[in-house]
Amino acid sequence: MTDIHAPSASDQDRLLKARLLEQLTIEAWPPVVREPLDGWMLRASAGVSRRGNSVWTAAPFPVLGAEDNDWLERAEAFAARHGISSCFYVSETSPDGLDTLLDAAGYRLAEPCYLMAGSAELALRLMSERPTNAANAEMRIHLPEAEDRQVNAAWMQDFLAFKKMSAEQGEAYAAIFGGIAAQHTFARISIAGETAALATAVAQGRYAYVSNLMVAPQFRRRGLAASMMTKLIRWAADRGAEELYFQVLQDNRPAIALYEQLGFEIVARHHYRVR
Repeated sequence: MTDIHAPSASDQDRLLKARLLEQLTIEAWPPVVREPLDGWMLRASAGVSRRGNSVWTAAPFPVLGAEDNDWLERAEAFAARHGISSCFYVSETSPDGLDTLLDAAGYRLAEPCYLMAGSAELALRLMSERPTNAANAEMRIHLPEAEDRQVNAAWMQDFLAFKKMSAEQGEAYAAIFGGIAAQHTFARISIAGETAALATAVAQGRYAYVSNLMVAPQFRRRGLAASMMTKLIRWAADRGAEELYFQVLQDNRPAIALYEQLGFEIVARHHYRVR
């Protein structure tokens, strides 16, 4: 088993940026419960989304006691207390050897992802050069303020329907979204009164985080993801963001192709280890 990272000296700037963006992600997707573990972070959010229910490991191995694997026992005990699967976020910023140790302990690999980022200004320029889709003439894009409770409650219902999740799971997501302290929006595209696409964006100073970009099956292949990204980039730029960042599954080739066309680049790779 080979670790997913072995940074050379020339990689240090990239990895420093990756670690910063990973830290910002925690605040843009805040876990319901968080507990420090000597530089790592234990996270629990009632089991919904691995981002909020995993051990963030972008620091050296915790030194907790006489046994080298005390960190593993502590993490598993935390997961058991909160009724979630034991899960680790493993990235290029994690300590050497972590992936191998978790594999040997029976943790399976899940959700290989890219962390991507890029210039808002460049993305908007490249987007302006793309042809418009005349089929979307009835499209309406809504980017409400976070305080618009009625509109955002309706967004949450559509979000749960898109993801085929229960009301109980919705309560956990509501707690995650409710914990976002920075300015944010729950974006929606509607066509002829029907919800066609959803996304979220969080403004964090010179950065903005985009997540949950989903298009309903009956509205795919109509350029709605690109339209949504255009609006979100402008929304973020209007709030001072110079760069946008997001996480995308490595097998989501259509999304990656769109992001690359807009000038976004892979900053780092990560995956989860679950047992």
